[in-house]
Amino acid sequence: MSDHSAAPAETAPRPGSRQERAEARRAEARLLYAPSPDTRWGTPTALVTFVAIIALLVVVELARTFGVLSGEVGTMIMWIIFDGGILVALAIVCRTWGSGSWAKDFGLRFRWFDVFIGLGSAVGIQLIGGMIGQFVIALTGETPKSNIAPPSPELVWVLVNTVFVTAIVAPFCEEALFRGLLLRGFRNTILRGRTANGVRRGAATPSTARRRTAAIVSVGASALIFAIVHLYEGWGSPVTMVTLGLTILVLGTVNGVYAATTRRLGPGIWTHVWFNTFTVLLTLARSGS
Repeated sequence: MSDHSAAPAETAPRPGSRQERAEARRAEARLLYAPSPDTRWGTPTALVTFVAIIALLVVVELARTFGVLSGEVGTMIMWIIFDGGILVALAIVCRTWGSGSWAKDFGLRFRWFDVFIGLGSAVGIQLIGGMIGQFVIALTGETPKSNIAPPSPELVWVLVNTVFVTAIVAPFCEEALFRGLLLRGFRNTILRGRTANGVRRGAATPSTARRRTAAIVSVGASALIFAIVHLYEGWGSPVTMVTLGLTILVLGTVNGVYAATTRRLGPGIWTHVWFNTFTVLLTLARSGS
């Protein structure tokens, strides 16, 4: 009898085993896609934080325009201030109105295969961007310009301001801002529903229709804002603004879908990293030729 009772224990997964972790992930995937009770922020907090960050961007851009931040050192300081401001703002939201966990509040989690998801997605988006560019050229007869500043002749500044900032730092910070804060802010508000007598209706059990609406609105709105914010990089060249805006819109939509379906920023961050890396390499190749 003791032999018979011991049999199930032999097949049970060990604590922390791969099988147990896989079962935990499947159980998590079956949970309703509702905001965590610890996450008390939504659209208003996300938008106020976003406006503050954009105001910071305007200030540093004006400082560079008027020569306060000039040269390669000034460019480096500008990105330190702006990207650092994004991280500080998100930390405040997470600590004050969230759970204190970036993984829980913003979906800042990675899996090893995110690298390859990002690589394939970035190649596809680059191809779409190329087709958009060719269509604009055929339609207007004008060639869009690059939104990346010409690289410095000094290798150290190429590595710092062009490669490191553009291809690594910017994708991380922008995905945390647009897909971590904004997308989840829109989603949180819609899934919670309206307030009735101080209680959020629908927070615990959002319907399928509400979940679908939350996904469509949050992905679409965050991608559209993402594209609009990048338009200033093509200022003065309408064809550049159109090409850049549409390409960035595709990038934002793809990364938004990843964030909404996987509940992680990992695939989107790696897609953004690879996309910017290809753009940087193309810019360097053109400047070298």
